[in-house]
Parts: sequence; C-alpha cells; structure tokens
Amino acid sequence: IEPEEQARWLAAVRTAADRSGVPIVVNARTDVFLRAEGPAETLLDEAIRRGRRYREAGADCVYPMWVVDEQVIRALVEGIGGPINVYARPEAPAIARLSELGVARVSYGPWLHRLALRETDRALAAIRERQDPFPR
Repeated sequence: IEPEEQARWLAAVRTAADRSGVPIVVNARTDVFLRAEGPAETLLDEAIRRGRRYREAGADCVYPMWVVDEQVIRALVEGIGGPINVYARPEAPAIARLSELGVARVSYGPWLHRLALRETDRALAAIRERQDPFPR
C-alpha cells in the first residue's frame, strides 16, 4: 500500500478508537524489509520515511517487519523517533539486546507455536518409545 493511503487508514483507525473511547495500540507495519523491494541501501530510508509518516497519522508503534541487523534496528529507533516493534526471528538479536538497541515491543508471531509443536513432537516420540516424556 502506498504510504499516504496507509497513513489515511491509520488516521481513521486512530480517530475511530479515540472517539469510541477504546484504548488501542496502533502498531503500523512497514514491510520494506520483508518485501526487500529496491536497492538495499534505500530500504532503511524508506522504512524511516514510512514510520515517521505513520506516527504522524496516529500510530503508537512502528513495526518494520523482518529487520534483524543491529545497526539497522538502531537506525530505525533513532530515525523514526518513536516506539519500534521487532519480529523475534531466530536470526534476530536476543530480547535483551533488542532492549539495549531501544526496541519497545517484540512480536513472536508463530515462533512460540512452532516451539510448542516441536516439544509436543518430542514428547510424543518418547511416549511411542515407552519413555518418560517429561524432561528431568
């Protein structure tokens, strides 16, 4: 979606929530890293541009999906000038490091579910082998 169209939609969401008295957090995604469209050197500038615009429109937090590089994360925090949400992929810095970099929110998406499924598979395999499924 073009940034101005997205900003109008975010502003409408913020206005509707405020008018209805519903306290929501608007977490605006910027998918430039996820889609990786264009030269790598322009992705950061585009994410900052969109993030600033979305914050101006009423977003509480900006979510640059798929970013994992520490220097880029720090530049986003500084450049957007508001709370940043990072997707906690295995390639991303650890949560303590994300906090040090200034990240305000961390999303886990399907990773916790995948971990639970992997542990379930392990436990079921132990049961099939007539072993204790509980780690001791």
